[in-house]
Amino acid sequence: MKKHIFILIFLVNSAFCAGLGVYGNGNERIPLTAQAMAVGNAVSANPEYAIVWQNPAKLAFANGFQFAIGNTIRTLDRYENFLSGEYKIPNKRVGIGGAFSYKGIAGLDSLRKDGEVYSSTNYINMTTKIGVGTILSAKWSLGFGVSWYYSKIPVDFVPESHTIKTNSSSTLGGLSFMGMYKNKNLSISFGARDIFSYSDWSYKDASFSNGTISTVTDTMPLLFVAAAQYEFEIADTQKVKISADFNGYLINSFFNAYEHTALATNYGFEWSPNLIITFRTGIRDILINRNLFVDRPLLRDENNPRLGFGIGVNLESIPNWSMSKKFAVNYAVSNSGAQAGLEHCVDLVFKW
Repeated sequence: MKKHIFILIFLVNSAFCAGLGVYGNGNERIPLTAQAMAVGNAVSANPEYAIVWQNPAKLAFANGFQFAIGNTIRTLDRYENFLSGEYKIPNKRVGIGGAFSYKGIAGLDSLRKDGEVYSSTNYINMTTKIGVGTILSAKWSLGFGVSWYYSKIPVDFVPESHTIKTNSSSTLGGLSFMGMYKNKNLSISFGARDIFSYSDWSYKDASFSNGTISTVTDTMPLLFVAAAQYEFEIADTQKVKISADFNGYLINSFFNAYEHTALATNYGFEWSPNLIITFRTGIRDILINRNLFVDRPLLRDENNPRLGFGIGVNLESIPNWSMSKKFAVNYAVSNSGAQAGLEHCVDLVFKW
């Protein structure tokens, strides 16, 4: 049983973390939204929606109420859905927000052992984040967030009933502390995410005759992030945004140092030729400290940077658009970490 648990946890996590190498926890590293996928996940400085996922400090600068919903189709039969919302309390210095992500692997209906097909099962991963941001001054804010993680995975075959046994983990943690500076053109954010983030997996240890319950703890990396975005106009209605994220994976979420650290950068570019259309592109997971690893060729093979492209359409800006609510549609496409094809994301954003 113990062997099955370790192998299946490793395989499932590898599917989601493919290409992320030593800085795992791909559940949180891969882009959540279409904007993030398109600009190489370089959105920590000034995310437009699903704000609490990347930077709860930005909640303090939100306007009114905003709601987003999206779907991502990933390679290797993976899929993902998310919901998010932000609300700036009127006449207050505080903004609040939340985000929910549901990931899964389809096609677990043909698992076999010794040539026999077993009953269908599934893998799911859910993450919920809530956060609050408060304004310190006209240009500075602080944010705090907390996460709840739930995972369910197949762990063993049950020959007697031709079913597959599953195991689940439910933990509270993933604290985020972020600071933000914002003026008319420049946004700078910095802080730490995923503090005390982990998963606990319990199982009956077959090596003990009394069926002792043992636990496997999967401790996730702690992320240090520094990010910047600069926005400028090149004509009356044309805007350009250039963004960069610097990510450091030096310790795990319980402050234990890694033998091999990882430093990575993401870069994004957005061009809005008018008030309606925004074109986006970016590159993510550029490892900048390859010399710290012994097997550099293998590291390059497993950590190829991902390119993203996308488009956003702000329907509110269309002439004679009668809706009183802001309504935007975003689409993105990117190559996968496993180099197994393309991944697609589409989402809708509403704002009151």
